[in-house]
Amino acid sequence: MVNRLLLLLLLFAIISCSPRGGDGKPVLAVTMEPYRFIVEAVAGDGWQVMSVVPKGSSPETFDPSPSTMVALGKCSTYFLTGGTGFEDMWCERIGQTFPSLPLVDTSRGIERIDHDPHLWTSPDNVAQIADNVCAAMCLLDSANSAEYRANLQSFRRMLHEVDSCVAARLSFGSDSSFIVFHPTLTYFAHRYGLRQLALEEHGKEASAAHIKEIVDEARRIGVRRVFIQAEFDKREAETVARELGASVISIDPLNYNWKDEVLHIVECLKKDE
Repeated sequence: MVNRLLLLLLLFAIISCSPRGGDGKPVLAVTMEPYRFIVEAVAGDGWQVMSVVPKGSSPETFDPSPSTMVALGKCSTYFLTGGTGFEDMWCERIGQTFPSLPLVDTSRGIERIDHDPHLWTSPDNVAQIADNVCAAMCLLDSANSAEYRANLQSFRRMLHEVDSCVAARLSFGSDSSFIVFHPTLTYFAHRYGLRQLALEEHGKEASAAHIKEIVDEARRIGVRRVFIQAEFDKREAETVARELGASVISIDPLNYNWKDEVLHIVECLKKDE
């Protein structure tokens, strides 16, 4: 740990301390791509936003490299998802290495469901996240606070449109239950009255008894959709789908294009003609 910290400090000393990116813009940091979508919308074109976890990686298993940690040291603010174990570990390291880097918890004001960290899958939660981002940006750069508030209002209008569209589509011939491996869609399901059955059991590989329980319940309620994600092993989900005669559908809740992904998930729930 000491050697790693010394390496980080050495790299930081070698690289310029200026809090600006390669295009000359000041830099903000987020943990995952959906949050880059949110922060970019609120912060506007005057800022560059970097994601700590690259596309295609699982946040739960990702470990920031020394170069990523150095890049964080050049950021003006780090917007955290909030309440996730892996971020808590990172923040300890970040705080030791860059004690002056502001850390903003974007989950403030959001009611948790069983400590589930996947807050961004619900438009109402995203609206609260955006509110928190806007408040932090107004403190960071008060001279442009009117711009950030205007960006927030525009973003909120988009969220309202998505929310209304999802509700309308789900009320017109859609399945109300689905299976996922990792319970990523908890808040999405809660928002729209859907039922999510998760194969993963408390963040660990599911037992045979748990899988049987899920299959029996899915068969009882007629589940016809099994969602899989690139970051997780697909074999278990595919086996369950074959057992149920259900469709296997790829989704990407970590997609930068948050709006497109939400609408894609809703489209996948449409009943077969």
